[in-house]
Amino acid sequence: MDFAGRDSGNRPAIEEIIRTELGTDAAERFLSLVRPSVGFAVRADASEADSMIGGLPRTTESFEWPHYGGQPMVLLAQVDCGQAARLLGKDWTLPGHGYLLFFHDDEFAAELNFDLGDDGCRVMHVAARSDGRPREGNGPALPALPLEASALSSLPGWTTAEADQAVGGDVIALINLDQALSVLLPAPRHRLLGWCDSSDIPQPKGHRPLLQLEAEAGTAWGEIVNVSFWIRDEDLQAGDLRNVRRSYEVA
Repeated sequence: MDFAGRDSGNRPAIEEIIRTELGTDAAERFLSLVRPSVGFAVRADASEADSMIGGLPRTTESFEWPHYGGQPMVLLAQVDCGQAARLLGKDWTLPGHGYLLFFHDDEFAAELNFDLGDDGCRVMHVAARSDGRPREGNGPALPALPLEASALSSLPGWTTAEADQAVGGDVIALINLDQALSVLLPAPRHRLLGWCDSSDIPQPKGHRPLLQLEAEAGTAWGEIVNVSFWIRDEDLQAGDLRNVRRSYEVA
């Protein structure tokens, strides 16, 4: 697990548990699946200059607010690219400055169609204003919830095909491993990159999670408990945000 970024997890202890639970060959295959990620948690005292849920975008005067069905989309989250680059190093292949803005249609009315495209979400990279202050837009605004960020290793869940293949179909071994690692690697409420933290959310084929968000007080998503944005590996490497898909889980 040669990551350039910092990792707040106890990686030697994680590796020891994996090797103990799986044995040498299966452990090596499983360790090759580990992905870097950033875990986020809402913190009232975190800096509002960094990543956050909701809020007003820090962007330029020329920014054009995206629309769906003639109505402005809602800004669900904004990720500080500089913060992500500091935490992930060379594993962060998107811009190392400015912000990623994650938009969704306000009523969650857009059809989920993973094959034909997705006009119900937009992910946009914008340069921050020189003064770093947010700019009023013409779309609905969620309360700004600052996020505390930390680098975290992310492993595939025991229900994933990749994990199953790594251990040769030994489901019991995967369940035992998942339980053994749960103390060292608790899933964050919000995650940038990494593996999907929910086995119940529909997953676009050929895509990986870009950002996963859990509902927080004030986000007003109705019965939706989490929203995730997905990207293809080749688009992630190229920094191409045009083919992002979104998915969500309903309670």
